[in-house]
Amino acid sequence: MILIIGAGDVGSNIASDLAETHQVTVIDRDSDRINTLTSTLDVSGVVGDGRSVPILEDAGIEQADIVIASTDSDAANIMISNAANESGDAHTIARVKDVGLFQTWQSLDGGLGVDTMLCIDLLAAEAVARTIALPGSIAADTFANGQVEVAEFEIGDDTPVTGQSIAESDRYASMTFAAILRDDDVVIPDGETVIQADDNVVVIGSPADISLFATDISSQPTLDTDDDIEIVGGDTLGYQIAREFEARGWTPQIIERDPDQARQLTSQLRGSTVAEADVTDFGGFSHDYLSNADLAVGAVDDDTNYVLAQLARELGVAKTVAVVDNPAIVELFEETGLDVVVHPQDIIAGEILQAVYGPGPEDVSVFDHDKAEVFEIMVDDGSTLTGTPLGSTANKLPAGVVIGAIVRQGTLKAPRGNTIIQSGDKVIAFVDAAVAQEVAEMI
Repeated sequence: MILIIGAGDVGSNIASDLAETHQVTVIDRDSDRINTLTSTLDVSGVVGDGRSVPILEDAGIEQADIVIASTDSDAANIMISNAANESGDAHTIARVKDVGLFQTWQSLDGGLGVDTMLCIDLLAAEAVARTIALPGSIAADTFANGQVEVAEFEIGDDTPVTGQSIAESDRYASMTFAAILRDDDVVIPDGETVIQADDNVVVIGSPADISLFATDISSQPTLDTDDDIEIVGGDTLGYQIAREFEARGWTPQIIERDPDQARQLTSQLRGSTVAEADVTDFGGFSHDYLSNADLAVGAVDDDTNYVLAQLARELGVAKTVAVVDNPAIVELFEETGLDVVVHPQDIIAGEILQAVYGPGPEDVSVFDHDKAEVFEIMVDDGSTLTGTPLGSTANKLPAGVVIGAIVRQGTLKAPRGNTIIQSGDKVIAFVDAAVAQEVAEMI
């Protein structure tokens, strides 16, 4: 059983993701939120304060396998995690906003009574930087300590691989065409599958080959250190995005309307600049700060991010990025042609699924709003794949699975049909979400 405390946007969406395959109970003080969830999802609901031991017991905390503390209070989420540890043997997951608290937890090697801590703003900032580093990509993640990269690219009418078969496009020694996301379908390609305009292609391989592929197919230039980068919004998210950019050698400018916050940012950042301006004064702001920008990143609220991204496109900004919190409007952002849309809920879902799947996957990433997932799994003697030639894995695994990369004794090994998977190999697998639970148990 999975117990979720906090039925806000994050908690509600976690419940929605897990309800079809798991027994889920949600606690929240707001009865309207609980009534909405229980009437639309196959979940149980308890109205009350998630810090209260009687409320937690009423929700069945002693039987819970996973407890997810997702209230708006960092302190409350840690209190709930500790209560779960006292009441049973559940894996505890706490959502936090404070990066300093997250870093303290890391330094304590998983202390504070929290097994997994998720800092949403930091996760979103990392996702923005990873994706921006690959021209033309709309999502990217790394596995096996950075040795393997997974990226998703949108294919246009004039993309060089449009109309080519996978066999014709496969010119990269350490890269695998893992899947094509076409309309609402996940297509596992073979050599004869033709890449079409409006497809989203997912590739897995070495960072060098993924980067080469990105450069070959994208009309967008690689972001240079002297490009004009504008980050709109200087709260925790904007600050973390700037820090991630600085680590890659880029020097953005943050636009922040609050003078005190602007001064604080100036003292905290190493190479970035800070400008004080009212970002909601769209007319004056857009011409002053966006007209010459190479990249504009929206890190304010969803509505403001949307308008700013549209203005940036009208003014000829080469690339636009928006971080979108509300799941109900993510598709609106995507369908209007913005270059990169980062939805923190997708990132959180991957982190939580790693705990849900148990001791199998060491890392999980979600693609296309959990239509598909990517696993990093250490194969052992009991795995279905051990001793199996890669070309024969289709006979042992359900449809919808592609082994995209193998890391053996610290070295990336290009997957080939005659490659025999060995105990101790790290396997990076693309998995259709419909069979993800089954595959996690088998591998």
